[in-house]
Amino acid sequence: MESLKIALASDWFFPSIGGIEYHIHDLALNLVDMGHDVHVITRFGDFPDKTLPYTVHRFKGRITVDSFHISIGMNLLKSVNELYKKEHFDITHGHSIYSPIAVGVSNLSSGIRGVPSIITNHSFLGKSILNPTYIFLLRASLRKVNGFIAVSNAVQKDLEKILGARLKNKPIHVVPNGIDTNFWKPVEDKKEWKSNIGLDGIVITTTSRLTKRKRIDVIPKLARTLTEKYRTTNIKFVIIGDGPERRKIEELIKSYHVQDKVLMVGKQPREKVREYLWASDIYLSPTIYEAFGIAALEALSCGVPVIANNHGGISEIVKHGLTGLMSQDDKELLENIVYLLNNVELIEKMGKNARKIVKEEFTWEKIAKEIVEIYKKTIETFERDPFILYTLHQVLKGGITNAGVFNL
Repeated sequence: MESLKIALASDWFFPSIGGIEYHIHDLALNLVDMGHDVHVITRFGDFPDKTLPYTVHRFKGRITVDSFHISIGMNLLKSVNELYKKEHFDITHGHSIYSPIAVGVSNLSSGIRGVPSIITNHSFLGKSILNPTYIFLLRASLRKVNGFIAVSNAVQKDLEKILGARLKNKPIHVVPNGIDTNFWKPVEDKKEWKSNIGLDGIVITTTSRLTKRKRIDVIPKLARTLTEKYRTTNIKFVIIGDGPERRKIEELIKSYHVQDKVLMVGKQPREKVREYLWASDIYLSPTIYEAFGIAALEALSCGVPVIANNHGGISEIVKHGLTGLMSQDDKELLENIVYLLNNVELIEKMGKNARKIVKEEFTWEKIAKEIVEIYKKTIETFERDPFILYTLHQVLKGGITNAGVFNL
């Protein structure tokens, strides 16, 4: 296979931790294993980049918003432009249409440097009174990007609505997130792991940032209903994660008197999340607005069946009745929990099915190959279309004689 020089661009990369950060890292690792030269372009940050098997370039814009982990500024793009002159990348792959660096570098790549670009959309636009403004800005800022990847069919439809006619027949490839099945794997002795972290009975785990959209606040109520209505005593909910809703959830746990049923352990490193999944019987996802569901995929890969609401991208990775149970609303979410509690033999069966399907459909080896094919197709079909102002600048700078190829 011909080696490609690939730029992966996003604001969201280590040392910040999240789904996109690990997605970029895991993709980079697999691309390197395939023989490609990978460079990550991201914001400034304190991280031992030299320990990574790929190159990391960090830039700081004049405007920095630490709460959103973004950095913006023309000085940043000027520095990236100099990098592109030096490195001669074959393709640029941005991550998140909401990342200023991903969008800015992708536009610079295809609109100035003559290098084809694609962006993976990892999330939904969401609901906001400012959406018309967001959509206007996205349509304007994504016009030079040559193609897109959506992590689910649901995200693909969302992106089509955002771009509308501005999509102009540009492809949107649907490629799910990959997962390292060697890391996210089942444990042999679940009882031992429960004992190791001080749990027993049926353990139901949720990993999520604690925001309103994720709807983790429904868990205390579920715990109370299971305790009072169904007389369930041998059950423990584990909530992994942190965020602005944490205090509210803690207050709900107290007000529903389920302190002994709901355990909040805060944000945890991946190794610790895996240990909690090893001790889990069921993974619960109460959100109704999930773009993909990487946390649910991690659970499935560890052999843990998933109960989730049947909305968004998570419904594309959980196979109802085979690897978990999908619910139309919170009432059915509760009913599905009760069903598995009353049919515990299905928990182990669904867990085995889940592991098998993840290894068939979601390994990084498979996903990385699909993405490389998209790279090749994008490179083959790329047609230079520089920004008009850049073309004018080159004409004025080099004269008409030297402007035939825009002096790229």
